[in-house]
Amino acid sequence: MPRFPSAALLIAVALPAQPPAAARAAQHGAIVANKDGLVLPAGEFTVAELLEANAAFLCRNLLYDPAVVQRAGSFVLQKQLALDALGAEELLAALLAARGLAALPLDEPRGIWQVLPLEDPRTALLLPWRTPDEILRRPRWRELAVTAVDLRHTDARALANALRQHVATAMPAAAASQLVAFAADERLLLLRGYRDQLAGVLLLVQQLERAAAPASAPPIGTPSLQQRVDRLEAELTELRAQLAARRGGGDR
Repeated sequence: MPRFPSAALLIAVALPAQPPAAARAAQHGAIVANKDGLVLPAGEFTVAELLEANAAFLCRNLLYDPAVVQRAGSFVLQKQLALDALGAEELLAALLAARGLAALPLDEPRGIWQVLPLEDPRTALLLPWRTPDEILRRPRWRELAVTAVDLRHTDARALANALRQHVATAMPAAAASQLVAFAADERLLLLRGYRDQLAGVLLLVQQLERAAAPASAPPIGTPSLQQRVDRLEAELTELRAQLAARRGGGDR
């Protein structure tokens, strides 16, 4: 009777061998995540290792598809990194963006985030809303977000068109594909993109608004320059008359 390989053997041959966690840790040293911070030693890390380390340190659930994350490859750190909570968030977002991934809030109050490829249709549904002030407080965070800007002096349609032309001609394709600007009306500009991109746009909008603002009128009751000159001339004439009168009185 012919003997056939067992199912376990077939599975072992079909699946690529994965180094155990202890073997990977030996390649780069232990990752330390505690109340004092997150420490990533120098060496090679998989995306899954970085996700697990950040999830433990930030007390979050980072949901991800192991197959998708495995295809993203790995990272090599030449130097050890010691990070606080803000630094850990910013580093993770930047590294995920470099691999075409994004961590998006699925249930932010409960600390549940989902890691998705940028081309996944669910990405657009999970984009968080951030106010302009929130974005400018952390301008280096490479988090995908949506925001809106109320304009007083600048036409939102013209500004959106100018931004689209700039993105199409002056930005790399990978970054340009994430930055989107459109006008809801002539005074409301909607923006979507990485927060570090949006921060630059928001600062530009502030400068344009200041430049387009009309010169402020003087407060009511404030005399004009000509009125002040006329008053000074009248006071000077009166002073001269008083001096002349005093001199005339002294001669007598």
